[in-house]
Amino acid sequence: MKKSVYKTTEGRDKIRAYYGKVLSHFPFEQRYVETSYGQTFLLTAGEESNPPIVLLHGSCSNSAFWFPELSALSENYRVFAVDIIGEAGNSEEYRPDLSTDDFSLWLKEVLEAIGLEKAAIAGNSLGGWLAIKFAAAFPEKVSQLILIASAGLSEIRSQFLQNTEQTRQSGDPIQMDTDVLGEQNIPKEALDFLNLILENFEPIQEIPVHPDEVLHRLIMPVLYVGGENDWIIDSQSSAKRLSRLVPSAETLLLPNLGHMITNNQQYIVPFLEKYKLKY
Repeated sequence: MKKSVYKTTEGRDKIRAYYGKVLSHFPFEQRYVETSYGQTFLLTAGEESNPPIVLLHGSCSNSAFWFPELSALSENYRVFAVDIIGEAGNSEEYRPDLSTDDFSLWLKEVLEAIGLEKAAIAGNSLGGWLAIKFAAAFPEKVSQLILIASAGLSEIRSQFLQNTEQTRQSGDPIQMDTDVLGEQNIPKEALDFLNLILENFEPIQEIPVHPDEVLHRLIMPVLYVGGENDWIIDSQSSAKRLSRLVPSAETLLLPNLGHMITNNQQYIVPFLEKYKLKY
């Protein structure tokens, strides 16, 4: 029997109602596509004739957290922000097994449903893990790969996992704090949304590290951006490993920043322009 990623139906409805309220303030097109893994929700922006880029959010999140990038990138790109299945958005609420190929196959179906043969893929945290997995499985479909605080390149820090488990066992709600945010200035509304999700959602317990042979298959231009003070993922180790296994990859470590990196268009746009998206 499938198990929902939400703790309760009421919690799911609270998250989605808040998400809907946030979405109502922005002009992005909202749509659903059907896949064999269930419905998938997307936000789209930009002219259809523009080069495409697909945005994949992190865990305990949804496409609302790409709003700055959606607005900025849509000036010159056709942008698709996808709610990952089994996450806290409007897509299917059942999570595939991360040890299988299901996530890659699901994303392939999404791209086919929206008519994309090839696109740039940008992923944040869990979205970065998924972007790597997809790009390695279907390199012909990825023109450029952009990894923001990406999981999958090194282990999740043990201290973070221990602290999270202790909080869970104590029965106290897990809260977003400055250890995760670093020096970023996050609007109160975004923090409220994150904490509402954390209160009502069952996050992924462990994100697998991609083996070397997966990274060797990344033949497209790759950009990695990480915060030097990332308390969840060791960004220095991630950047070193990526550089060793994908020598052509570009890496950027940002001082005074933690796991949450905002306004990523300032890193994404120059990278896209440098390689002149082909589609």
